[in-house]
Amino acid sequence: MKKSSNYRLIFGYLGIFLIFIGCTCLFPLILLAFYPEESGDWLKFFVPGISTVAIGVGLMQLLRGLKGAKLGKHQDSVVLIMVWLLAIGICAIPFILRDDMNFSQAMFETTSGFATIGLTIFQDFDSHIYVFYRAICNLVGGVGLVLIITTAISDRYGLKLYIAEGHSDKPLPNLKKSALVILGIYLGIIFVGTISYMFAGVSLFDALVHSICAVSTGGFSSKANGLLGLNVEGVNFPAVEIISIVLMILGATNFLTHFLIITGKGKKAIKDCEIKLFAGFAIAFVPIFFISAAVRGDLGWSYDSFRTSAFTYVSAITTTGFSNISDLRLLGEGVMILVVFVNIIGGGMGSTSGGVKLYRVAVAGKSFYWGTRERFGHSRMVYPHFINRCGEEKEITTNDSFEAFGYIILYITVLFLGGFLVTLFSDFPYNDSLFEFSNALAGTGLTNGLSAACSNNAPVLWIMIVGMFAGRLEILVIYFAFYRIIRDIFRKDTI
Repeated sequence: MKKSSNYRLIFGYLGIFLIFIGCTCLFPLILLAFYPEESGDWLKFFVPGISTVAIGVGLMQLLRGLKGAKLGKHQDSVVLIMVWLLAIGICAIPFILRDDMNFSQAMFETTSGFATIGLTIFQDFDSHIYVFYRAICNLVGGVGLVLIITTAISDRYGLKLYIAEGHSDKPLPNLKKSALVILGIYLGIIFVGTISYMFAGVSLFDALVHSICAVSTGGFSSKANGLLGLNVEGVNFPAVEIISIVLMILGATNFLTHFLIITGKGKKAIKDCEIKLFAGFAIAFVPIFFISAAVRGDLGWSYDSFRTSAFTYVSAITTTGFSNISDLRLLGEGVMILVVFVNIIGGGMGSTSGGVKLYRVAVAGKSFYWGTRERFGHSRMVYPHFINRCGEEKEITTNDSFEAFGYIILYITVLFLGGFLVTLFSDFPYNDSLFEFSNALAGTGLTNGLSAACSNNAPVLWIMIVGMFAGRLEILVIYFAFYRIIRDIFRKDTI
């Protein structure tokens, strides 16, 4: 296929996604039925939304006559990057039209939403339509733009993009049905979470927003002071904390694991390496968080110290960003360092969480163990290299081990470089910059106040934006996309 045909296919795909992106801008307008006093904002969503839909319908026409056409090598990454950049750029327009956010601030807020970070510089929490819009960005970004589109189109439009977006497992052989199952589980958990919050005394609107942002591990809130804003008279806040913990863990769990449990294959799910590793880390790290908070923090050896340190651990490992304490620094410098370490680990593959993912950590750990065992074992002994993946024994090859170690090293390199750049362009010391950037890269959103303090510092905002974007799509996808674009620019032959 000629290069022009391939890029015609790419722009045709973009048309499909632009229709959905436009609908994402339009969707918050349903709240005007409940909050008509906010009708003055409707054009800020309607104009970019309907314009994007119209452009998408036009670009879709490029797909005519290309039945059976396929993307070239790494062009799936090109499409994915373009889709996410368009989604962030277009969905930033309603924030720009508010007149209280400049371009950099709007891009920061929207990237934080779609990348399910939770870092925010937003101020107007009295605006239900904008608060809901931020939650919708978390909702779409958490499960993935490609997965949502795949529920409505056939397999021939989805497979490469589906895998490139980070959905490594399929509950069913059919891609469209797999996407529907995952989306159904995702929305089902959000529904149950909303009802649970309401039973704890939370209003319907606040319950829906917090349920969406917990399951998407996005961390946005309907309150200016986050989850603590729900700690008011009439609300059972300890119940809110427990519900939030459960929802964060469910969001950070591979959706295939959810499917196995729902279909009565719970024993297979429990054997999964990620489930075992998650449980093991909880047993090890919760006491470490508590001891560090008790010794170095302001709360001492108290129940509040244990409660907040345990909640902080879950929020960090699931890369959500909810916090049940007014200032994380009250837990001490040790907990801040531990949060950075736990951020790197992250949640499960095929979940809404960020980080390097538990599966890569499991493969790297097992590979190190196997290498040590074989180095000191009998030279004639052959050892199996298998790991349990969603109840099935999977053989780990040398390439699998290299990929896991390589990605971890690349991730840590980007982490330390990003922390250095943040401190270079801000007045914050390196440890504070590293903490904030680690939360951006991992998609966590826990903060020491740096993002808010630098809300008018465009260089810092853009460093954080790049970190959030790279963390959500995973660094290698971005590398492959730019590699393919540059290659196509300088090549004149067919591809």
